[in-house]
Amino acid sequence: MLLVAALSIALGTLGSCSTASFQIDSARRSGITKGPVLLRVYQNRAAVMWETETEGPCRLYYGKGVESDPYVRSRPEMVPSDKTKSGKNAYIHKVWIEKLDAGTGYKSRVAGPGVKSEAYQFRTAPADADSVRFIIYGDTRTHPETHRKLIELMMKIKNIDFIVHVGDLVASGNKYEQWGPQHFEPIKGLAESIPMFIAKGNHEGDNGNYEKLLVPAGEKGSFAFDYGPVHLLGADNYTREKKAKNKEAKKKEAKKLVDLIALDATASDAEWKFACFHHPSLNFGHHWSAWGYPNALPSFAEAGVDFVLAGHSHYYERFKPIEPSVGTKGGYVAYITTGGGGAPLKKAEPTEFHAAVKSVNHFCLFEIDGNKLSMQVIDINGAVIDRLKLTKTNGTLNKDYLAGAVRMEDVHRFQKANLDKES
Repeated sequence: MLLVAALSIALGTLGSCSTASFQIDSARRSGITKGPVLLRVYQNRAAVMWETETEGPCRLYYGKGVESDPYVRSRPEMVPSDKTKSGKNAYIHKVWIEKLDAGTGYKSRVAGPGVKSEAYQFRTAPADADSVRFIIYGDTRTHPETHRKLIELMMKIKNIDFIVHVGDLVASGNKYEQWGPQHFEPIKGLAESIPMFIAKGNHEGDNGNYEKLLVPAGEKGSFAFDYGPVHLLGADNYTREKKAKNKEAKKKEAKKLVDLIALDATASDAEWKFACFHHPSLNFGHHWSAWGYPNALPSFAEAGVDFVLAGHSHYYERFKPIEPSVGTKGGYVAYITTGGGGAPLKKAEPTEFHAAVKSVNHFCLFEIDGNKLSMQVIDINGAVIDRLKLTKTNGTLNKDYLAGAVRMEDVHRFQKANLDKES
């Protein structure tokens, strides 16, 4: 937890229902115009957000779903009417529920002036567990109907513990009126009960809407947590570099964040280590992103990171495992670009370094049980377009997987030849 706090300080910063009907019906019934959604769920606390058009504070009740449940009172933040599509003021409510029991199911409901939500169930992270099931995906902006279809597929999967979104939720995050139709409406029916951890993307903007809506009090856009055999870090690799004055300053900011991610992974003794952020460190096609070059790949390998997932480029690509640099110690890292959540798809460009590439709307489903990991990549029609099964024995991955590894020096050479394509 100390490392998580240090990281936050250092960063500083399948159905036919329409998405519109979900939002309108919800608002009419409950008085809630966005949410409620789970922003964070840990072992002993959970953060919840919702929005209303009524001014007063609300109560979030949590417990067994009875009248005597304890509650937390919100202190809403006003969004003025000239920023909202409705022409009315909006009020953002965010609360922490504290002193929860690990691995325990709770019911939560919101009540206030003109506001009464349904009761939603959620479960805190267990204190100790061998297995976990989670989803990672990104770039859901622009086409909410596509995003909604993916959400409906996710809703059919049982026992999802959490979801990670690698950024770009809306086309223009500085426009408050886009957040409802492009993000909160499509995720309705899922995010009330399953936490969605979100790494900030470049389309989230820089006027504070992302932070007001999606970052709980006391936290930043970056986060890290353990769930059973997994340690997962989500980093904001946009904000600090956006403020940098020139290319050299951007590189320095990237290096600082790469070092922090590596430090966090090194300190973890989890069986599986994940790093998630928006701009990829390895991406051949569309943006040709090489965030953190040339430090990211060797740093993540030496830190023992197993998976690095990012978005930004609008398709799916998985690279062959990247072996550590010659003469260095470290692990074999799998790099995945999962930018097919709803943004306009782009042409995928297979190379000798790829294990799988496809221009399709999709999400990645991970299931981990101790030293065994499986991943399925599911497209918008419910078809599995890529599979991966890994086993660790004394920290070493299965030989058949490592047999397809590519040299980091060769990857760097290819990256450098194409850096001028990055945008």
